[in-house]
Amino acid sequence: MTTLPHQPDWFLHAHLAATLDERLSILKQPPQHILLAAADGNESYRLLKMRYPQACFHEYDSRSCYLQAAQAIRKAKQSWWQKLNSSLPEQIASDRLPDNQAADMVWSNLGLIHQPDAVAVIENWAGALRPDGLLFFSHFGPDTLKEVLTLWRAAGIVVSAPMLLDMHDLGDMLYQHGFYDPVMDMNMLTLQYTKPERFIEDMRTAGLWQSLKFDNEIEAVRILAQAWQNEDIQNVTLELVYGHGVKKQILPENVAPIQFYPSSSTHSS
Repeated sequence: MTTLPHQPDWFLHAHLAATLDERLSILKQPPQHILLAAADGNESYRLLKMRYPQACFHEYDSRSCYLQAAQAIRKAKQSWWQKLNSSLPEQIASDRLPDNQAADMVWSNLGLIHQPDAVAVIENWAGALRPDGLLFFSHFGPDTLKEVLTLWRAAGIVVSAPMLLDMHDLGDMLYQHGFYDPVMDMNMLTLQYTKPERFIEDMRTAGLWQSLKFDNEIEAVRILAQAWQNEDIQNVTLELVYGHGVKKQILPENVAPIQFYPSSSTHSS
């Protein structure tokens, strides 16, 4: 069962959502039906609702505690007038989006990190979008937690991070499973912590900690605490990956689109 820290801090989700939101300025047609593929403490919904106030939202996440946290934040910030006259996004306790090719946009802020089969998730995202629908998502790359993983492995802890995916591999998955030429980019974020407890809490909120596979998690935590006490480690690197793409138009076999372009004319004087 996935649990959140007692008082989760959604700053990482907020940073990623804001970075993705900047890319939306290029869109000419506002999406009317948006699927949020993972709850993120209300960060994505808040930004998208401001940008697209008329859009209809549905929020999907198998982690019920994430859904509950997002809805609690929304209710706490509603004025009495909003409570009477506005509706909150419908929530569905599942990671699987409806495969009905109806959504204008799928938006997933760290929705991949807790799902072991990235290809299946991407195929599901494509199946939920109408042809030419838009996907925007964020994830963590393979250099994430490199200081911590190096520390553990040097101490004999067997640990793997199977869900830290290279942005080029993610781009290939998108292209091969339903999207036109995707756009991928990344940047590095360095965080500095004075206490290992806060580091672990933030990584749990982000879903990163739960994605790690340990042979001895208790010993890994002990080694981490000792390293912080000895000041062997304080800085933690995160590789932040961003992607967006357009849903391919799937045509029947032996059918190809015919496009007509206006002829250009030149005038001399």
